[in-house]
Amino acid sequence: MHARPSTRVALVIIAAAVAGGLAPAVLSAQQADTTRTDVQAIDLSGSGSQGLDALTGEGSAPLQITGFGVGDYAYAGRTGENSFLAGKLAVSLFSEIGESLWFFGQLTTALSTEEDGADGGDEVPTEIEIDNLIVNFTPPGATNVNFSFGKLDAPIGFERDDEPLNFLPTESFNFEYARPAKVVGLIGRWNVTPAFDLSGWVANGWNSQVDPNHGKTVALSAGLRPTGNTSFSLAGMYGPEGDEGDTLDRYLLTLAYAFQPTPDFVVGGEANYGGDRHALSDETDAVWYGGLLTLFGRFSTHLGGAVRGEVFRDRDGARTGVAQTLESITVTPVYFLGTGRQGIFANVEHTTFRIPRFQIRAGIRYNHSDEPFFEASDGESTWDIIYLAELVITF
Repeated sequence: MHARPSTRVALVIIAAAVAGGLAPAVLSAQQADTTRTDVQAIDLSGSGSQGLDALTGEGSAPLQITGFGVGDYAYAGRTGENSFLAGKLAVSLFSEIGESLWFFGQLTTALSTEEDGADGGDEVPTEIEIDNLIVNFTPPGATNVNFSFGKLDAPIGFERDDEPLNFLPTESFNFEYARPAKVVGLIGRWNVTPAFDLSGWVANGWNSQVDPNHGKTVALSAGLRPTGNTSFSLAGMYGPEGDEGDTLDRYLLTLAYAFQPTPDFVVGGEANYGGDRHALSDETDAVWYGGLLTLFGRFSTHLGGAVRGEVFRDRDGARTGVAQTLESITVTPVYFLGTGRQGIFANVEHTTFRIPRFQIRAGIRYNHSDEPFFEASDGESTWDIIYLAELVITF
């Protein structure tokens, strides 16, 4: 369901996604032109032809409702475990509150990753999460500056938290371990020129709904768009992580890139370097680093495919619990049906690729480590293979 979509919203969404770099993913996707020329004086005498919509303003900025659903089938090649899963349903709301203010919120219902009880036959509980909650303000007369408060996707990297915003059915090791997926705080962005932007934010920390310590994580990022189909961004984060009295200062540098030589072909990825200061017994830093490359192509109206390769080095075991180097390669053929509409699920971030209304993604993922890390039928193993099928519907 999508209430009276606006063509202007879609155009700005696409422009912001290509040019956004490390600008807030959800923020750039939702930025809307709120200038309206159809505002009229309200006739309170009742003698005019204006109705209740004119009196309340409801008709001038309708509420937009979007969302998505995800279903999966996964087969673990080393253990034989397999299951169908109707795993996620998300509903998003977007509304212009005034010419300088808009709101975006998303509730996501997903199955818990842990079973309710020791018996695998027990029902797996569902969790409802405020996945995004953003209030965005653009100062009057300064349309190239905006401020946002709330919870949103961490405005760094190439991959995103929601399945429709990615090309593959699994998250990379880099997304899972190398950097945060969500932040809660205050973000400001300045579009210095059409090809260059700066942003900064202060937040609770990595994936922290409530800050467990007295400090805050701060970050700065710069985005560059040398051409209309190419973007680069560099972001740095620094702040305390962990419970009060047992914190470590964490730092992170992330380079993201995207290149779209044609509307149906995308090259994108990211590189990450991070560490916890003085975390080891000899007072040296615990360090991790890695990167990924994603290739996507749409070959016909209904067929496409994606390939992703990556490496993640957890040198001191700070992120995975094991000092190791993880590698993976994922191959995904895709069947498409329909074309995305306006809103957050209209196009993939940093690209102009329109998200289909319906997708079936098959996938084979091969994982490798230089240390035993993956579950196998005879114990832990250095390699793993997973066969996947994922259904994604957007509305």
